[in-house]
Amino acid sequence: MIDIDPNIEKEISLIQEQKLNSKIKEDIKRVVKVVEKPEDKLADFFSVINDEKKQVKEKVAKSEKKIADLEQLFSSLKKEKQKTEPKKKKQLLKTEKFPLKIVILHNENSLVHIKFNQNIDALCESIGHVPIPPYLNRTDQEDDKDRYQTVFANHKFIESAAAPTASLHFDEELFNSIRKNLNTCKISLAVGLGTFKPLSDKPITESSTLHDEDFFISDEAAQLINKQIQNSKRIVSIGTTTLRALEAAWCKKQNMVKAGKNTTNIFIKEGYEFNVVNSLVTNFHLPQSSLLMLVSAFSGKEFILSAYKHAIEKKLRFFSYGDAMIIER
Repeated sequence: MIDIDPNIEKEISLIQEQKLNSKIKEDIKRVVKVVEKPEDKLADFFSVINDEKKQVKEKVAKSEKKIADLEQLFSSLKKEKQKTEPKKKKQLLKTEKFPLKIVILHNENSLVHIKFNQNIDALCESIGHVPIPPYLNRTDQEDDKDRYQTVFANHKFIESAAAPTASLHFDEELFNSIRKNLNTCKISLAVGLGTFKPLSDKPITESSTLHDEDFFISDEAAQLINKQIQNSKRIVSIGTTTLRALEAAWCKKQNMVKAGKNTTNIFIKEGYEFNVVNSLVTNFHLPQSSLLMLVSAFSGKEFILSAYKHAIEKKLRFFSYGDAMIIER
């Protein structure tokens, strides 16, 4: 242990005390300086406050102008919409049996949204007509109720605007004989109004789509179809609407058809890669239609042209109540 001279300790103590006193004096001077001229500090403080108030006012003024501009724009758009969109219009329709009150809610793109004052299902049963294709150029007849309905119809899933016409070639006897020799399954289709719609004049590109159509594939149907694909068996589609649904349900990542309810606007045209269907039963379609483009993509344009030429020479019937052909890829 080292002994420290008491005199040295005393000197160290004095030095520390002097430093402390010096620091205290400096602090006191700063405080006195602030106290002597507080108005300078306050002036600086109020100057900062005024600058901030000015900036806030400028921001508020800009925001208020933006709000006013948006309100003016909204008002203009609202007026334009009122000009182009007709008001709800009440009408009284004279039917074959009784007058019917309706309200036209919306009218756009050749589609009319109508509200009836009675149950729509009861009205369809009472005064409804079979929605036969418009190109038949006639009103529906009594036998259309049977002719324009398929053996595959699901009366719990009544969402179609038309029959999938390739199915009209099957009756119960033919279908039962097929079931004895082949694996079969059903899927539910909601054929849309767009099925009768000709192609527009707009250029067709890779991103072009068609009308939306809903469909439903049960778990059992998906399992059977996927098993057939895995075993390299043929998948025969009855009609183009069925083909669109099956191709739309194909999951590329999982290499399988997915079950469930879905919607598709798929436009199948030249260059499309088919993943599910390799045989197709289909009618002879209208020229300049998406369906004709579909079958041309499926089997080749030259083959389809030669098949249609043969059909004309043999006087086969075209369109919904016409004849059909089976195409294999």
